[in-house]
Amino acid sequence: MKKIASALFFMGIVIFSSCIKKPTEIPVENIPPDTHIFVEGTVDTVPAKQVIHWWGNDPDGYVVGYYYNWDDSPDTIFTTLKVDTFTLQASDTINFHTLKVWALDNENAWDPTPAVLTIPVKNSPPTVEFVRNTLPPDTTLPVATFYFEGHDIDGDQSVVGFYWRLDFEDDTVIHFIERDTGYVTIRNIPEGERTITVWAVDESHALSDSITHTWYVKPVVGNILLFDDNTSSQADNFYRQIMDNNFFGQYTYYRIEYGLPYSPFDVNAIINELGFDYIVWYTGDDFEHFSYAQKYIETYLSNHKKLFLISPACLNSFYNPENPSPFMSQFLGVDTVTAWDKFILKGYNIIPQVSGYDTLEVQLPLISKFDGFEVTPDATPLYRLPDFTAWQGNPVCALKKPDQNPDLVFFSIQFHALDGRGNAESIFLHILRDELGYTK
Repeated sequence: MKKIASALFFMGIVIFSSCIKKPTEIPVENIPPDTHIFVEGTVDTVPAKQVIHWWGNDPDGYVVGYYYNWDDSPDTIFTTLKVDTFTLQASDTINFHTLKVWALDNENAWDPTPAVLTIPVKNSPPTVEFVRNTLPPDTTLPVATFYFEGHDIDGDQSVVGFYWRLDFEDDTVIHFIERDTGYVTIRNIPEGERTITVWAVDESHALSDSITHTWYVKPVVGNILLFDDNTSSQADNFYRQIMDNNFFGQYTYYRIEYGLPYSPFDVNAIINELGFDYIVWYTGDDFEHFSYAQKYIETYLSNHKKLFLISPACLNSFYNPENPSPFMSQFLGVDTVTAWDKFILKGYNIIPQVSGYDTLEVQLPLISKFDGFEVTPDATPLYRLPDFTAWQGNPVCALKKPDQNPDLVFFSIQFHALDGRGNAESIFLHILRDELGYTK
């Protein structure tokens, strides 16, 4: 009986249990995330470049990223970043820009109430200036290079470039160069007084105040260039008078007062791009700028253009007994310097070595500095020095290279100081016309 009762009790429990209903499952709705924005400093009027932070909270999951846009743009951008740098346009005095950010959670739910930030952006235009000590001389030939640099309170990297124009162009012709370029070389500049105007522009399209530079442009005349690299008025008068008397103004005169143009583009253009077939370059006793133009002279001579160089000082730049410059032997025709920074007195004769040349006599009381040398096999001595206690033997002081149809005539002694017999001018013309083959 006990067993039967137990069985009936168990069955009752089972039957009772099976009659109890399970509770209805109520789905829990996903709670969307919440978004916040933070900007450093006071949101008053701010510079155009801004660093903005944002973040999101999700009470029942986690934030996987953010969508944002500016000024209700249809282009909403997704990012996983929580901070970014923005450059906001400020074309007027103050522009207002509005940023909206939506957090996105792991169940693809957006924040229904995005974080909103309105920023009044104050125009902070850049500044511009010419790079110090780079301006061309007050007078140039029809090529000039200008270097600029821009600054901005938002960081100099926010300057994207420069606008520039010349006064002879129409007001609508304004050129642009990128900041990383930072210079412009202007060619074919018309003769006369010229003014360049330059502006910097930044990422927000703000323009700087303009800067200007005014200078004078000389035209190219003829195919001979006379380089005045000597401060002596006696030398200047000597060469200018010869050129004026015999070439009737059909030559271009360029005075190097404080050095060659800063820009190598200008130096190369003057020597190799303006159409000169003949260059006469004379320097002082103690200084010269010829060596600074070495590689451009190499190009010039390699193209079989003609050079008449008169320079007591240039070998000082090229000659080192332990490591002489290849330019000295390959282009100047000088093998070794045998009389260094010597002097010679009035009345001594410079002795010709080839036919067609007369003896030259020292006219000044003293020629204080010059070099004597020996020539390379492909060069021919034109003049040697006399025996004198200041040196040994009879070193060369003038040469041509090569012997036939030479491209170069080089004097290491001041030519204008050798006019005692009045024949220096005729020898000068003989070198240009007969040795170097001058034709108009």
